[in-house]
Amino acid sequence: MISLQQHAKRILAHSTKPRLRLFCSNSNETLWASNQVLQNRIESALNHKAKISTVLEQWRQQGNNLNPTLVRGILEKLRDTKRFPQALEVSEWMVERKMCSLVPEDYTARFDLVENVLGFEEAEKFLEKVPENLRNESMYTSLLKSYAESGNKDVDRAEAAFKKMRELGLLLKPSPYSYMMSLYSSVGNRGKVDEVLREMKENNVKLDNLDMAKAYLRVGSKREAREMLVRAEELNDPSSYEELMRLYGEAGDSGDVYRIWNLYKKTREQDNDGFLALIESLLNLDDINIAAEMYYSEYALSGLEFDVQIPTMLASGFRKHGMVQQADILMNKTLRNIRFGNKPITPFLEEWGKMGSQVKPSEFRDLIKNLQDSNKLSIALEASSWFCDQKMINLFPEDYADRLDLTEKVLGLKEADKFFDTSIPETMKGYSVYTTLLNMYTRAHQDVGEAEAIFEKMGELGR
Repeated sequence: MISLQQHAKRILAHSTKPRLRLFCSNSNETLWASNQVLQNRIESALNHKAKISTVLEQWRQQGNNLNPTLVRGILEKLRDTKRFPQALEVSEWMVERKMCSLVPEDYTARFDLVENVLGFEEAEKFLEKVPENLRNESMYTSLLKSYAESGNKDVDRAEAAFKKMRELGLLLKPSPYSYMMSLYSSVGNRGKVDEVLREMKENNVKLDNLDMAKAYLRVGSKREAREMLVRAEELNDPSSYEELMRLYGEAGDSGDVYRIWNLYKKTREQDNDGFLALIESLLNLDDINIAAEMYYSEYALSGLEFDVQIPTMLASGFRKHGMVQQADILMNKTLRNIRFGNKPITPFLEEWGKMGSQVKPSEFRDLIKNLQDSNKLSIALEASSWFCDQKMINLFPEDYADRLDLTEKVLGLKEADKFFDTSIPETMKGYSVYTTLLNMYTRAHQDVGEAEAIFEKMGELGR
C-alpha cells in the first residue's frame, strides 16, 4: 500500500490538467494569439461559473489593452457557443464602462440576448430605450421574427412594427414580409397574406420561389405552393434539391420527391442530409413502403458514415403504421452498426428501448465500448447515461465506472465528482468505480490526500 501511495504521488506530480477550450483558432486567430492569457482567464471563469465581466475588469485595471473589437469578439464567441447569459453580461459591461460609441448592430445583438435570457417582454422594454436613429432594419426584423415565432401571436404589435418600418423606408428586404406572412398564416388570415404579397410586388421586393412556396404552405394552399416549387425546379440549382424534396413532401406527392432525388443523384455526391430529406419527405406523404425501399436499397448500401437519425426516423414511421416487427428488425440491425457519426443518438436509444424484452444489454454495452474505442466520447457518454437511467436493465458497478470515466473525460473532474457523490448508489461503488476515480485524480493532477483516501477505501474492499 505504501509503495502504491508513493507511486500515485509521483504520477500526480507530473500530470497535467485538461482545460475546456471555448475559443478555437478557426476565427479571430491573430487576435486571440496575442491575448492568450486573457483567453485562459475567460475559459477558467466559464469552467468555474464565475463572472466574465470580473475577468475583463481586472484585465483592464491591470493596464492591459481592451479595445472594442476585442470585447465584441468575446461577445460574439459567447453567442456562437450559446452562452447567452454570459454574452449578455459582457454586453451590459461594455455599455456601463462606455467602451465605445454604440452602433445599431450592438443594439440588435443586445435585443437578441435580452430575449434569449430574459424573455420577449423584457426585449420589448429594451427596444423602447433604444434611440430611434439607431433602430435599424435588422432590429425591427428581429422584432417581427419574435412576434411571428412567439406563442402569443400578437398581430397588433407586429403590424405596428411593420408600419414603422414602412414609414422609415426599411422594407427593402424579403425577411420582414416573410415574417408577416408567417404570422398571418399562423392565425389563418389568408387575405392579409395576399396583401403582403401585393405590397412586395409594388415595392419590387422579391421572395424566391422556395420562400413563396413556404408562404403558400403556411396557409394550406398546396396547389399554389407546388406551382412555385415547379418554377424553382426549372432553375436546375443542385443546392436547392434537399429543400425541394422536403417542400414537395408537404405540397406534392411521392412522384415529385422521387424525381428530385434522381436529379440530386445525377448532380451531387450523395450524403446523409440528402437521404434525411428523401426519407423524411416520403414519410410525410405516408409512403412508408417506398421510404423503406429507399433505405434498404440505397442508404444501407451507400457506404456513408452512419447517421442514426435516418433509421430512427424510418423505425418511427414503421411503428406509426403498425409495422412493429419491421421496426424491431431495423433497430436490431442498427444496434450492431458501429459506424456511428457525431449526431446525438438519444432518439435512437429511445426507439431502441421500445423493443422491450428483445433488448440485449450485452449488445448495448458493446456499443458503448465501440464508441469509446472510436474516440467518440461525447456520444459514448450520451449512450452510457441513457443506459444507466433505464430501470428495465440490471446494472453492475462496471456500468457506473464507464459512465464516471466518460463524464470526467467529456465534462471534467468537477462534474465527475458530482456524479460520483450524488448519482452512483452506494451498493454500486465497487472496486472498479474506485479504480476509475483514482485514475481521474491521477490524470487531473489533483489532491494527493484525496488519492490516498481512495487507496484506503480500495484496501477496505479487500483488494
